[in-house]
Amino acid sequence: MDNELYTCKNCCSIFSGSYCNNCGEKAFTEKDKKISHFFSELFHFSTHLDGKFFTTIKTIFTRPGKLSYDYCNGIRKKYFKPLSLFLLIIIIYLLFPLAKGLNMNYNTYVSSEYNYAWYARPIANNKISKKNIKIEEFAGKYDKKSQVFAKPFLLLLLPLSALALAGLFYKKRKYFFDHFVLGIEITSSIITFMFLIVPLLAYIIMHIYPVSKIIFKDGSILDYVVLILLLIMVSFALKKFYGQSWFWTVLKSLAFLLLFVFVILDFIYKFLLFITVNLFL
Repeated sequence: MDNELYTCKNCCSIFSGSYCNNCGEKAFTEKDKKISHFFSELFHFSTHLDGKFFTTIKTIFTRPGKLSYDYCNGIRKKYFKPLSLFLLIIIIYLLFPLAKGLNMNYNTYVSSEYNYAWYARPIANNKISKKNIKIEEFAGKYDKKSQVFAKPFLLLLLPLSALALAGLFYKKRKYFFDHFVLGIEITSSIITFMFLIVPLLAYIIMHIYPVSKIIFKDGSILDYVVLILLLIMVSFALKKFYGQSWFWTVLKSLAFLLLFVFVILDFIYKFLLFITVNLFL
């Protein structure tokens, strides 16, 4: 094959070998149309995904911060790309039946139990008044439209996490790229843990020990346990990546988690989502 000349189907350049020297397009032959070739590529993709994906997932949970540390220092071959990892986790998260997710329905936004209902109610009431429709009808339209916008809006978590890290560790004088990569790793691990692993474990435990439903129904105990585990995980990640003392690392880890949960997730993400959905109603 290496001695045979091919015309690239993409850029029309003449080349020899398996790939075009000009644009990198793979040499196309009649063998590529065989069903066996299709399944061969599928098998290659599956094993490639399995190897890098699960190695990366194992690394972010057993050695937090190592993925970002290695990636920012040029060690990338054995890992799934951080952004690709985040997108794949989001796809799994969206398909996971037990995850309630970050998207809230209309009634939750305007409920007195929601901390930021003070901004949601006036916006919703103004829209309902302009549309001249019933609240129930508006709520149904909002919930349907919100599901469309909630998915791409998850990408907002990445730059916001990076900004939080850049602010907390500004004295380290790292590139924003470095903070961004670590932000992707931490955000990916938080979403995986909070919305995939914890719901799955809770579901299994409740079915094995029905009496545990009382604990999970309240939620407060579970929330504290999750927060402590996340604090430990984030602390190890920040320690590995920034190399500060444990005292400052734990303190900044707690500050980051509070910013992430109560500002980035609970306010900025949900606020922008609510505003955007209302604009398109």
